[in-house]
Amino acid sequence: MKFALKNIQFLSAILVLAAVYAGCQKGPNIKTYTYPTAEPKGLFPDSGYAGFAEVVINGEQFGDYKNAVKVFFNGIQADTVLSCEDGKIVVRVPDDAISGKVSLQVWTNTIDSVGDFRVVPFPIVKAANKDIGLPGETVEITGTGFGSDLTKVKVAFNGTPATVTDITDTLLNVTLPQGFSSGSIVVYVNDYPVTGPLFRAVATLPNPVYWLSFENNLTDKMGGAAATYTYVTGDGTAKPIRYVAGKNGLAVSLSGTGNRKASNNQFIACQPQVSKYKEVSVTAWVNWGSLDYPDSAWYQEPVFDFGQARGLRMALMTRMQANKGPNMVGRLIFEKIDSFPSNTPFDATCNTALKRFEWHHVAMTISTANHLLIVYLDGSEIGRVVLANAADPTLFNHNKVYIGAPTNGVANEPAYGGLIDEFEIFNQALSPDQVFADFYKNKP
Repeated sequence: MKFALKNIQFLSAILVLAAVYAGCQKGPNIKTYTYPTAEPKGLFPDSGYAGFAEVVINGEQFGDYKNAVKVFFNGIQADTVLSCEDGKIVVRVPDDAISGKVSLQVWTNTIDSVGDFRVVPFPIVKAANKDIGLPGETVEITGTGFGSDLTKVKVAFNGTPATVTDITDTLLNVTLPQGFSSGSIVVYVNDYPVTGPLFRAVATLPNPVYWLSFENNLTDKMGGAAATYTYVTGDGTAKPIRYVAGKNGLAVSLSGTGNRKASNNQFIACQPQVSKYKEVSVTAWVNWGSLDYPDSAWYQEPVFDFGQARGLRMALMTRMQANKGPNMVGRLIFEKIDSFPSNTPFDATCNTALKRFEWHHVAMTISTANHLLIVYLDGSEIGRVVLANAADPTLFNHNKVYIGAPTNGVANEPAYGGLIDEFEIFNQALSPDQVFADFYKNKP
């Protein structure tokens, strides 16, 4: 009985193995597919930047499954197929693409050459001919790879579009746009952005409260009373005012004098009190050096002097007496008033001399809020002094608002000899950027 049971189990195992063997010999019923052959008809564009340009391959039988598509640029596979439709494939040129033929594979079908693609060198921005400007000015941008088609190049200044007026492959002429702000220049060539150097916008200036331009007159361009001119020689002869070529149009020419006595009087008198502000700035272009006395060595010739007396005034000197050195000095002085019972001068002794017989921009600002008097030369600070809390230029009258002369004529306090142009008074303390903007308006 035991023998019969063992035989039955053995025979069953043999039958199972036979069935398995027979099944393996028959093979699975696998369905196979034949994919249509892709039919590309061309590509566009046929040139562009590696890693940036997008190429469209037109044709038929592409299907719509982009993962089945492979595109090769001279053997380098593109890693980004952007889209696939039955008649159009869009692919981004790979970062390491090489100029040459473009190959296509869709599923198992391969097309050896769809066309040729040329990898274009990236454009480069090297420099601009200036780093600051006003709307409407022209900026020259140099570089390579700009091409020659104006329609394919755009320029923006900190995001504000500008107008490209002229183009070569290495040079762009661009007009600065209205409303642009300080920031980077960006050049777009075929929509590819190239960041260039930083570019500063000139600060917006407030209107002055008083402005003499000296165009054959002493008229205040802001509508106030005109200034008056006095020059009387030692023999009592009055001399007329003289205008010469200036920094912007004409300038006034002052003879100057080394001994400003009543009998030898020279000054331009502006409207009284026009400079009497707690926050005040004065700017001008000066060409220091008398045309009549070119060899003079006078001291502390004032570009301007506003106040009521020798000890109550604000002034900018071309230089001071020998004990102050040869450099410019900005002065605010109080004498025998309640806040300052003794003679209290605040002198901003500058670190730079005003060169003679050259045009230079000068400025002096006074801020009672910040307790500072600052002097500028050609748009840059050259000296400052911290003011006492009580120091306020409205503590005295400004009944003498003089250009080129001291408020109180005494022996050996000379009048200014030289040229003055674009004389402006502001009822606020200009910021450093605003002083630079005033300089920039007529800079060389």
